[in-house]
Amino acid sequence: MSTSTRVRTQLSRAGRPDRVAGPLLMLGGIAFFAGGAIHPGDSGVGSKVHQLHEMLVDSMWYPSHALLLAAMACFAAAVLAFRRRGGLGSGMARVTDVVSVIAVVATIGMTLHLFAALGADGIAEGEETFLYHVQTWNETIVDPLWGLGIAALAVAGGLTRTFGNRITLALGLVGGLAFALASATIAFTDRFDALFPLASLIGIWAVVVGLMMSLRKARSGLAASTPDSDRAVTSH
Repeated sequence: MSTSTRVRTQLSRAGRPDRVAGPLLMLGGIAFFAGGAIHPGDSGVGSKVHQLHEMLVDSMWYPSHALLLAAMACFAAAVLAFRRRGGLGSGMARVTDVVSVIAVVATIGMTLHLFAALGADGIAEGEETFLYHVQTWNETIVDPLWGLGIAALAVAGGLTRTFGNRITLALGLVGGLAFALASATIAFTDRFDALFPLASLIGIWAVVVGLMMSLRKARSGLAASTPDSDRAVTSH
């Protein structure tokens, strides 16, 4: 095996985690957008416990939250894969370290949220059961942290052009902040519920950034696979 072949092989192996980050991010964005689009709503009447019960017994609860769980799992895997690429500045590395932890915790939280419908009967009479309190803390702490993590990743990645650019920065920032604020307040007031549709910008951000990463990786892979002799001929 020639030296150049060994180098290309080593680069290929090192780039595998980074290569899957783009497709995972795109899948996560599509799942997040779809899950949010079919998320069950409530009548807006009665207590917050009553409104939660309305959503839990809706037939779209499981399909919606299964998609959102898949989205968060893909986001977490994408960020972890991106972090393993190395070569990031210290600031971007710290951001991805923090966001990767938040993303994993949020995925676990969404798993619990998915199966919350199993306890719908317990709050049918409007009682604040243990399940209700678990869901309240999950939504008011974990989900907002995830939204803020997405916003921070969009800003840091956009400014450094390692995870999007300055245009995608706006999508992730607005979507992440909207999701964080709406999630943090949903258990207490309906005032910011209208921000949830705006949070769908997270899905658009993820698809665009994932596509950019995939195209960039494809171009770099093509350049690395081109023999030096061919590049020399092309340059003349």
